[in-house]
Amino acid sequence: MNTLLALGIGLLTLFGVALIVALALVVTPMPVIDREIDVFGLANDARSDGDKPESGPSSNAAGPTDSAQDLKWFRARDGSSLPYRLYESETEVILMFIHGSSYHGGGYHDLAVAITDSGAARVVLPNLRGHYMSGQRRGDVDYIGQLEDDLADLIGELRSQGDQGPIYLGGHSSGGGLAIRFGSGLQGDLVKGLVLIAPVIPTSKSVRGGDAGGWAVVNQRRLFGLIALGVLGIHGLDALPIIQFNKPTTLWDGTETLAYSYRLNTAYHPRQPFERDLEKLPERVLVLIGEQDEAIDAQLLRLLFTQYVPQATFKIAPGLSHFDSFQEAAAHQVIATWLQER
Repeated sequence: MNTLLALGIGLLTLFGVALIVALALVVTPMPVIDREIDVFGLANDARSDGDKPESGPSSNAAGPTDSAQDLKWFRARDGSSLPYRLYESETEVILMFIHGSSYHGGGYHDLAVAITDSGAARVVLPNLRGHYMSGQRRGDVDYIGQLEDDLADLIGELRSQGDQGPIYLGGHSSGGGLAIRFGSGLQGDLVKGLVLIAPVIPTSKSVRGGDAGGWAVVNQRRLFGLIALGVLGIHGLDALPIIQFNKPTTLWDGTETLAYSYRLNTAYHPRQPFERDLEKLPERVLVLIGEQDEAIDAQLLRLLFTQYVPQATFKIAPGLSHFDSFQEAAAHQVIATWLQER
C-alpha cells in the first residue's frame, strides 16, 4: 500500500512539474519582427505591375479581389457558411486547389483560368476557414482537423450539386501540406489524387532554414509548451498564436492573415512524424517545384518524395520561384498535362 501511495505521489509530482514547465514555455511572448524580409520578391512584382497591389499571394496576382458577389458559399458541418470560387470547364474532372499560408483563393485566379481553359479540369478555390472572409476568427479554427472536415464538406456540396467526376486535391506551399494531410487521412478516399505545388512539410530538411527562407517566424518555446500540454491532455490554450508571417507592411492590403494559432497551424500541415503521412498518399500524385524556390529546397524535396512517395510524378521547373510555380504558363502546362493523363 505504501509503495502504491509513493508511486501515486511521484506521478502527481512529475505531472505537476511537467505542467509548470509547459505553462512557463507557453507564456513566452510572440517575437517582434524587427527586420522585414521580402522573401518572395513581392515588391518587385508590385513595381512591375504599376504599383497596383491586388489581393492574393503576390501583389501582382491577376483576377478579382474577393467580394460577396465573386464567391459561392457552402455550409460546413458546424453550420458555418464558408466561401469558394468555381471555374467551369467542359470536363467532369475537378481540381480543388488550396491556397498557401496567409492568403486566400483569389490569388490563384490565373492558375484556375489556365487549367479550365485547357479543358483539364474545373477548378474550385476555397478560402480556408480562419482566412479572409472565411470563418469567425482570422488565424484560428475550432479544433485540429477542422480544415480537413471543411474540405470534405465542400466535396459533399459539389457531389450534392450533381458533380460526379473525379476530384483531385491540390495546394501550393502550406496548401500542399494540407493536401498531404487530407490525402493521407481518414477522408483521403474522397479524392483521386494530389497536385502538390512546392509543398511545405515542417520539420523536414526541405524547408529552407526551417523557416521557409525567413517567411515564417515561429515562437518555438510556446510551440513546444503547447505540444507538451497536448501530451498531458490539455488543449485549452491551443488558440494562442504560435507563428507570424514576414510580409513587408508596405505590401499589406487587408486580405492577408499574418498569424496563426497553434491549432490552425497544426491543422494546415502533415501530421508528425510526416513520413507516415507521405507513405499513405494515393497512387496519383504530382509534385511541382521551381528550381529557384526561395522557401523549399527542390533537390531535398525530391529526395524526400523519392524515398517515401516513389509513385509520385516529380517535376522541377527550371528558373521558377516559389510563386512562379503556380503563376507561370510553364507550370500551368505541367499541371494540365498531368491531369489529362488520367
